[in-house]
Amino acid sequence: MEPTGDLRLRIGVSGQRSVALDQFHTRALKVIRPHYLDDSGQVFYIIVNPGGGYVGGDYYRMEIGIDPGASALLSDQAATKVYRTPGCSVVQDVDFRLGAGATLEYLPNPLILYEDAEYEQNITVEIEPESSVFLSEVITPGWSPDGRSFGYREARLKTVINLNSRPLVVDNLRIVPADEFFSAAGEFYLGGCTHLATAICIDPHVTEDVFDNVIKLVRDSGLRASASRTECPGFILRALGTRSEDLMGLILAVANLVRGSSRGQGAIDLRQN
Repeated sequence: MEPTGDLRLRIGVSGQRSVALDQFHTRALKVIRPHYLDDSGQVFYIIVNPGGGYVGGDYYRMEIGIDPGASALLSDQAATKVYRTPGCSVVQDVDFRLGAGATLEYLPNPLILYEDAEYEQNITVEIEPESSVFLSEVITPGWSPDGRSFGYREARLKTVINLNSRPLVVDNLRIVPADEFFSAAGEFYLGGCTHLATAICIDPHVTEDVFDNVIKLVRDSGLRASASRTECPGFILRALGTRSEDLMGLILAVANLVRGSSRGQGAIDLRQN
């Protein structure tokens, strides 16, 4: 399938900074100039879709490599908006490859699914020992003309993290508001909430103390949320709410806790672009 947008990026170390060693983009995906939010050398790239939104039949592909010892923070310029997709869903495939000791933080803005939208996302992360990865996603229903909270048809998001080709984490999420079960379940489905957030962290520096502090943030958030430790150092967080801002606030608070305790970095400010 010919991609609607194709982005390939390889990040390595030059001097005291992480930089792009190889970069390719075409059509509806690109990155804008790099930023450095602190003196750690971590590079911050913003992914841009000049088209403004996703429609039925769109296919997006990203392949991003982080060389050993390099560090990258990735986000996007604005929320991803998926509009009506009659007959054919939007598909996005993302492949990350991290070398030994590499760090990746992927914190996109919310995914907004409008009426009759169908979206599929597949994220695969290949890591090596001592790699650190933090991924997040917030799913938000778009405005529906008849005032319904859920107007989209389906969201399918699968994330797989492999260590030396062996699966560490497989997170398979499917939300089908159009299904009869959803209507019948009422407030029991998503706990009566409309927005859902996920964060997945695999980091050798996530100790028991760090995880305890993650749990404290979750409990203090006021959201329906929980976090569970993974078999290797790390955790998976899931949260429900009714506002994107609340869910993004929790994710950023947790990401800042991890990066501060693991690498001594300051808080992320995604507005610095």
